[in-house]
Amino acid sequence: MTKPDISVDVLVIGAGPTGLGAAKRLNQLGGPSWMIIDSNETPGGLASTDVTPEGFLYDVGGHVIFSHYKYFDDCIDEALPKEDDWYTHQRISYVRCRNLWVPYPFQNNISMLPKKEQVDCMDGMIDAALEARVSNTKPKTFDEWIVRMMGTGVADVFMRPYNFKVWAVPTTKMQCQWLGERVAAPDLKTVTKNVILQKTAGNWGPNATFRFPAHGGTGSIWIAVANTLPKENTKFGSHATVAKVDAAGKFVTLENGKTIGYEKLINTMGVDSLVEKMGDESLISLSKDLFYSSTHVIGVGIRGQRPERIGDKCWLYFPDMDCPFYRATIFSNYSPNNQPQASTKLPTMQLASSEKPLERFRARRSLLVHNA
Repeated sequence: MTKPDISVDVLVIGAGPTGLGAAKRLNQLGGPSWMIIDSNETPGGLASTDVTPEGFLYDVGGHVIFSHYKYFDDCIDEALPKEDDWYTHQRISYVRCRNLWVPYPFQNNISMLPKKEQVDCMDGMIDAALEARVSNTKPKTFDEWIVRMMGTGVADVFMRPYNFKVWAVPTTKMQCQWLGERVAAPDLKTVTKNVILQKTAGNWGPNATFRFPAHGGTGSIWIAVANTLPKENTKFGSHATVAKVDAAGKFVTLENGKTIGYEKLINTMGVDSLVEKMGDESLISLSKDLFYSSTHVIGVGIRGQRPERIGDKCWLYFPDMDCPFYRATIFSNYSPNNQPQASTKLPTMQLASSEKPLERFRARRSLLVHNA
């Protein structure tokens, strides 16, 4: 091929948190030349934030920042350095289970369950604790990890149904190396005491305290991180859309025809998308066997004050199969700027009517036909 239009030592595809983290580190190292590209105009990837014309903010998914890693914290603090850039929250979350609201972490608050479920969960936890004392092997699947840590009772009542809703893959089909500090392990003594005394555990776990941007939602974090990078090393928008990846020739062709040569490639787009752009039929065939899932994120903006019963709750879990969604986030509780200001005049899409039901139906049918 002819000489690429641009040549770098390291090319990063995708400006979500992972890609931005790689670019940030490359910039700090100061040695190899690098560039980060993304087809979206705004960096952030799947951790971005949408804003409606009315002024409602919706994260693409549910994201909160909690970390015990100084390097990560320093990166975020450099991007949003002022104290008033953030709100810090004590997590207030509940699990809707058996028509009851159980405080989270669920595994430490089974005292709120009906007696049968309490007994099942306690039996499982005791068995798990006894097994942990003699076992000399590590769990291989997520399901084995759940049973080893929490027992079959908590697994059946909460962890298995909830995680199947989240991932759309049975826990028996998932490995467990990814867990890290995402799932809080129960304390058997605390659980037993709370069951006997009918108490709930306090706010506990890795994300018991979290912070959230005062303005712009989660997406504002990654926009700010991108702004700490040299502009000449970033390329965002339609002119940075990857059309082809030539792994043998070590160059990428963009949809506008421009080419970028590289020595090393860091890819954060979907593996299936990458192999499609590589045009390797054997890899494309292998990628068809990969498991993946998708999520519908539905944002609802409501006029007026939130109901008192919602209070300062952060998010709610819904493991039971009689509910079609797995989680609800009260996003306006993360920051008052996630919603329009009280003085904002919102447009009224439809007024209540005193018409009879049949007349309303005819009017609606007429409107739909007219729109069609």
